[in-house]
Amino acid sequence: MTYLASALLSFTIAIPLVVALARVHKIRASYFPFMVLLLLSFTTELASEISLRLTQENTIINNIYTLLEPAVILWQFYAWGFLRRRKGLLIVLSSLCFITWTVENIAFQRLETDFCSASVFVNSLIIAFLCINEINALIASFSGHLFRNARFLICLALMIMSIYSLITEGTLLIDPDNAVVSTRIFNIYSFTNAFVNIVYAIAVFLIPVRDDYYFSRRFKA
Repeated sequence: MTYLASALLSFTIAIPLVVALARVHKIRASYFPFMVLLLLSFTTELASEISLRLTQENTIINNIYTLLEPAVILWQFYAWGFLRRRKGLLIVLSSLCFITWTVENIAFQRLETDFCSASVFVNSLIIAFLCINEINALIASFSGHLFRNARFLICLALMIMSIYSLITEGTLLIDPDNAVVSTRIFNIYSFTNAFVNIVYAIAVFLIPVRDDYYFSRRFKA
């Protein structure tokens, strides 16, 4: 795959972000952390592209994203209610993500030199667990069509990326110098990431309107 094709696939994150910005004034507050995640992802892709063109390196940017991403996702599950009811679990999961990242990047001084594979593996494991739990809860309680439920689609997309990361990062941790495997993983990631971004866009379109939106419009009219 060419570099241009990979970059274009990565910037499909702009699609759900544009849809989110168009609907941000009327969607429910419980989905606000997901909006932040889309903005964070787009900003990271843009900063990474600029850094690659200027310095041929984007390691620091990606490692910082690895720290921020799980924080926003944990915030989302807090906003949805699961972690709000289990604040002890929230503290444990947050601490585990932060400690793993700090040890790998600060203690071992890898922030500027290597991608933090161990942190990605731990983060992905936690996110996959939260998504599976949320999907199970939706299956048990939601009576409509799940593929028209924004929360289900967001969890499904996050779970796809998490499981992919668990497989790939686990492979790279075992055999980090296998260039053939690394290239194939990178190519598959580009297409998987683009697919997930399209699912995000559909999910954003399906996010429920907040309860007072139509009342506010009628009052202003």
